[in-house]
Amino acid sequence: MTETPETIYLIPGEDIDGRMGWLWCDDPAPHPDHDPAEAVKYIRADKHQEIIDRQAKAAKMGMDAAKKSAAIMERNAKQMRAESSLEVIESERAANAVLTDRVEELETMVKVFRGCIETGEFPESLSPCHHKIIELVGGRDD
Repeated sequence: MTETPETIYLIPGEDIDGRMGWLWCDDPAPHPDHDPAEAVKYIRADKHQEIIDRQAKAAKMGMDAAKKSAAIMERNAKQMRAESSLEVIESERAANAVLTDRVEELETMVKVFRGCIETGEFPESLSPCHHKIIELVGGRDD
């Protein structure tokens, strides 16, 4: 006995007694006078289930990937929202203002030291310039 065909067709035709009806066949048009468009195609249930299972597996993989992507996007959105809160922005502005002031002080100090090197003169001990230098860079014990 041969293996059961994967696909069979129900076609209009005459049975053994000559009556018109429907016949099972493994070809949608076994004779030239048959129209393949009239045949109804049937696929074995196990083969059909394999197709469904493959599609279900692919759909599940797609849904899992979409859920993972959505979780990542949600986490990123929450982080961006937290980073853009008014409190964070104000805190960063205040920190930037402090750093800007410090940069200006250090640039002034560099100019003073450059002037000291160029002239060979240094601020006298306890002078306002000397106090500013100690304030900016600290004393010997700091």
